[in-house]
Amino acid sequence: MVVTEKLDGGNTLLHAGEVYSRSIAAPSCGKWMAMVKKHHAWKVDEADVYLYGEDIYGVHSITYEPVAEHETFRAFALRDGDGAFAAFADVEAYAKRLAIPVVPVLFKGVFPSVREARAFVEHAHREPSVLGGEREGVVLRLARRFPAKEFRDNVCKSVRIGHVQTDRHWTRNWRPCELAAPGRQGG
Repeated sequence: MVVTEKLDGGNTLLHAGEVYSRSIAAPSCGKWMAMVKKHHAWKVDEADVYLYGEDIYGVHSITYEPVAEHETFRAFALRDGDGAFAAFADVEAYAKRLAIPVVPVLFKGVFPSVREARAFVEHAHREPSVLGGEREGVVLRLARRFPAKEFRDNVCKSVRIGHVQTDRHWTRNWRPCELAAPGRQGG
């Protein structure tokens, strides 16, 4: 298993040099995609590679500590043209090769029982975000490669109670996250 922090951002896809938000019907033109376009979209130019991540440049419900502008997008999954999600180690290797940050990893290994996995998740929910501020949740996934059609059987998301804490969609009055001063390492 791999357990990563579920960041409070926009689920974003980088594919063939473009940025997509939730759907590959058309590239996103939202201003909240400015940093991922500037720093990373152009790097993922293969026609058969789909890199998914959370983009925290546009603040949703949680305000994190200041982050370097090239770290507002954090990769969490890689899908290939064959319709399979890569092993998490391959996600990390691909992202490292392209200098793209990965979501915070909280655990890699084997849980001896469901009870111990559940206890880990409950404890993780009580901890603050690795990026500062409140933690939105965690994502559990198998470490190995698996077919996209088996996604529901291999990935589980757990978010904090009441994780949507606004009555209007964040894009209605969007604001950028606080960026770290140039030369300073972000969260």
